[in-house]
Amino acid sequence: MPASLAEAPPALRLDQIAAGYGGHNVLDGLSLSIVPSEAYALLGPNGAGKSTAAKVASGLLRPLSGSVSVAGQALDSPGARGRIGLAPQDCALYGALTIRENLDTMARLGGIERAARGAAVARALALASCADRADERVSVLSGGWRRRANLAAALVCEPALLVLDEPTEGVDATTRTALSLAVKAALNTGAGCLIISHDAAFVAATASRVGILSQGRLVAEGGPSDLLAKAFGAERRLTLRFPVSPPEGLQAEMKTHGLVRASDTVAWLRMGDDVDAIAAALSGPVQDAGGELSIRRPDLDDLLAQLLRRNR
Repeated sequence: MPASLAEAPPALRLDQIAAGYGGHNVLDGLSLSIVPSEAYALLGPNGAGKSTAAKVASGLLRPLSGSVSVAGQALDSPGARGRIGLAPQDCALYGALTIRENLDTMARLGGIERAARGAAVARALALASCADRADERVSVLSGGWRRRANLAAALVCEPALLVLDEPTEGVDATTRTALSLAVKAALNTGAGCLIISHDAAFVAATASRVGILSQGRLVAEGGPSDLLAKAFGAERRLTLRFPVSPPEGLQAEMKTHGLVRASDTVAWLRMGDDVDAIAAALSGPVQDAGGELSIRRPDLDDLLAQLLRRNR
C-alpha cells in the first residue's frame, strides 16, 4: 500500500453499533474497521446481521447507537454518503436502460461533471468487464451480467468505500472470477470494500480479512488462512458421498471411524489428521456401495460451522 494510503483514515469504521428493526436489535455492539485497499468479508448464518451491517455502513439504516465513519467523515456529515458505492443484493438498475445509460445516470446523480462522465463510465465498464455488453438493455441480461452491471454502477463514481451485498448470488465460476478481479482493481485505487457473502470461494479469492458474525456480534476476525490454520491445524476433511443411503452395515462401520452423517443428505463427514488411514480402510466398501470418497483442506464454510457450534 502506498504511504499516502497507509496514513489515510479507515475507509469504513463501525464503532459499537447497535441496530435493528421494530425495537429488536440485530447488531449488538458491532465494531470493525476497513483500511483503504482492503477487502473485508462478513460471514455468518442467515439472521446473523450481515445485511443489517451493510445497510448501516451504506447509510440505509440509522443505528440505534454507535458511530459510523467513511474515509474519516461521520456518515451523517455532508458528502460522506457520496463516497460510498453500493451494489445491493437486489439489482438496483433501470431495466429499460442499457448498462451504459444506467452508469451515466449514476454518474450524473453522483455529481460527476458532464465532461468527465464518459471517461468515468468507460472505466467502470472496463473494471466490471461489461464493455462488450454496454449497449444492451439490463432487462435482457442474464443474472450474471446483471451482477457485473450492478458492480459497475457501484464503481462509476470511484467510491472510497465499496459495499457488496451477496455480489455473486446465482453466478457461474467465470462471472465470479470477473467480479473478484473487478473488486481487486478497485482496491488498487485505494477503495476499501465490505463484502457480505455466503460464497466461500469468492471470499477466499477476494478478501484479505474476514469477520465471523453470530447473533449480531463478531466471534472471530483475521486473515482467512490464519483463521483456518488456527482452527484446524493439519486436519483435513474426509467426505463420503452416496447416491442413496448406504447399507446399515457400512453406516455402522463409518460410525466406528468417527464419521457423522450430514443433516438431510447422503454424505458422511469427518475432520481430522488421520483421514488418510480411514479413507484407505473404507475405500472398498464405499466403492461397492456406489459411493465416492474425497479429502480436502478445510475451507471458510467449515470454519463458519465450527465457530457457530462453539458460540450457540
